[in-house]
Amino acid sequence: MKQRITALFLALALLCAILPTALFSASAAETSGTCGENLTWSYNEATKTLTISGSGEMDGWGLSPSVPWYSYRSAIKSVSLPNGLTSISRYAFYECSSLASVTIPDSVTSIGYEAFGCCSSLASVTIPDSVTSIGDLAFQSCSSLTSVTIGNSVTSIGDYAFDGCSSLTSVTIPDSVTSIG
Repeated sequence: MKQRITALFLALALLCAILPTALFSASAAETSGTCGENLTWSYNEATKTLTISGSGEMDGWGLSPSVPWYSYRSAIKSVSLPNGLTSISRYAFYECSSLASVTIPDSVTSIGYEAFGCCSSLASVTIPDSVTSIGDLAFQSCSSLTSVTIGNSVTSIGDYAFDGCSSLTSVTIPDSVTSIG
């Protein structure tokens, strides 16, 4: 009987020692993956940098939690986007509250729905001439955003694209814009 109790106790102790490690490994967030047919992403925890590599369109995400780097959203301080990226998808950088600046490459033609929504540290944005459309709510609630320069090819700016940008003091809108939501 004593041997059974001892064996049971040892098995229980072993389980208690292994279980936290197994749970932590299962719940650890990925630091790299794919985000388009020819695009990959990686997150460097030391520098708080999200790097997108490759070319083409980003995957489309239905809700912000489905974005692959979502678990890092509040820690991301900088984003590196490749020349060759053609679209910034909906919710791509939604709630990246520590993101202070971003350089959108000249290859991007569209900025999706809420792509930079709630990026409360984002201070300025230059949208290159290659972009033709800015989606609904694209920069909504970017409360630190003070200036926006919109490239000469943009024809449409979606509904509430800059809603809640309480610090916005300067916006340059080119003659190419034919529709503002």
